[in-house]
Amino acid sequence: MRAKSLEVALVVAVVDCVHLAWRYLALHGAPAPWVVAHTGLCSWTAHIDCDQVLVTPEARAFFVPNATLGLGFFLGAAHRWFIGLRRYPEHRLHLARTLAVWLGVASLFTVRFWLLLVRLPALCPFCPWNHVFTYVAFLGALAAYRDARRAAPSVASSWKVLLPHVARSIAPLIVVNGIWGLLVALGIVDPGPTIVRFFN
Repeated sequence: MRAKSLEVALVVAVVDCVHLAWRYLALHGAPAPWVVAHTGLCSWTAHIDCDQVLVTPEARAFFVPNATLGLGFFLGAAHRWFIGLRRYPEHRLHLARTLAVWLGVASLFTVRFWLLLVRLPALCPFCPWNHVFTYVAFLGALAAYRDARRAAPSVASSWKVLLPHVARSIAPLIVVNGIWGLLVALGIVDPGPTIVRFFN
């Protein structure tokens, strides 16, 4: 699998997460939803309906909405790869290696999402694809790492020059979910149910 699959998977995953995040926010608009439920792009039948899934507690499996969590992660991953290659081409090996590590971690997180999917009353056709994109991107990052290692370019500068880039790559995860938290705090969006329980 060529490294190109990494780039395609990241772009498609971002687009998919943009739609799911928007739909989540719109369905939880306060004091009333901003859209009519069961009319989205992936509301096909009574049992194949993203809207039905996005209002379940499972749609917030890690306190914040799964959709905003995914959007922040994939935006950060895309920034790390695309912008990183443009600004720091001599560090391609390091960029591919660290991205592969974090995509590997994300792949482990998808196990929880798959377990939740089987409990849902309906199928969200756009949701599982993000897990597949994670696997494709992970394999693509491994391929990019392999290719960069074979090329073995000499790096004159230290990897420490990448630290500001790392911070900018983490920022989308914080900003996207921070915006959700702000909208909830302002009463513009209802947080929606969650399976996360801090106290019994």
